[in-house]
Amino acid sequence: MVKPVKKGKGKAVAPELDAEALLASARESLDRLDPSGAAALCRQAVSADASSVLAWDTLAEACLTCGEAEEAGRALHRSIELSPAGAPGRYMYLAQLSDSPAEAVGWFEKGVAGLRAEREALQQASGERSELQAAWAEATCALAVGLCSAAELYLTDLCDEPEAEGRCDALTGEALQLVSDLPAEAVQVVEPFQTRASLKLSQEAYDDAEPLLLRALEVVRRAEEAEEGGGGVEMPSLELRLALAKMLLEVDRHGDALELLQGARVEDDDSAEVRYLLATAALCAGEVDLAREEASGALEWLQSEWAPAEQAEWLPQLREVLAEAE
Repeated sequence: MVKPVKKGKGKAVAPELDAEALLASARESLDRLDPSGAAALCRQAVSADASSVLAWDTLAEACLTCGEAEEAGRALHRSIELSPAGAPGRYMYLAQLSDSPAEAVGWFEKGVAGLRAEREALQQASGERSELQAAWAEATCALAVGLCSAAELYLTDLCDEPEAEGRCDALTGEALQLVSDLPAEAVQVVEPFQTRASLKLSQEAYDDAEPLLLRALEVVRRAEEAEEGGGGVEMPSLELRLALAKMLLEVDRHGDALELLQGARVEDDDSAEVRYLLATAALCAGEVDLAREEASGALEWLQSEWAPAEQAEWLPQLREVLAEAE
């Protein structure tokens, strides 16, 4: 006779974690800068609950962070299938992942439509005045950045299209107007100013570009001050700040570009591009000793065993700057 198994004896089997708990752990992994670990947890979460939009969104975020673009795209598509009216940012990410510029425009248009709807919904919202004003400013900036993302396509991949300049002008003009209607301190994004300036530079309208670039620089400086004071203002990305520095050099704002690049150098001193731009800005600003020091130091580092191979492309440019500084 087979004896019945007695309950409560032997090793306890741990219950499977539910999707909510897995996603909480995934968020902690992302906060710890462990996107691969977060992605693994998100995969378990979507297996546990394939109808969870949050699970697919978090999986996409983790995959984008660790460079898994294809899986991120699949996750975003699934999230949109489940909730087409959800977060507009999903459409913006899909636009950036698209191989086809025409397809990217379609995704951007859907994303911008969603951002408009979110902003308009705030007009009917109730609550504390200060909170509503902050939410309005955030939604306005998000819409402006979305418009600029679409405009960038017409400045780059679709620049040969007959209507490219007109579309870019309309998109950047609207983005600029949106942020211009906000108090200066509420504007924490540089894209409306930089994208419009980029268009003006492509048209050789340097006098129009310069004040736009100075407004972008003001945003960066406010973010730097807030960062020093422990404030919660997000600093524009290094990529955006480098683009700003390059355009400042184009309009002969050498001192401003140099100041900006010195900050970038502190943040990322292993970037050959940063060091090349800093040496160039120093040379243009008449800081020859600094230009020589940066160029020679960067060359020495790039020729060492520790330098990443892909950064060797900066060797010729750095040698050229050093030759001019000698």
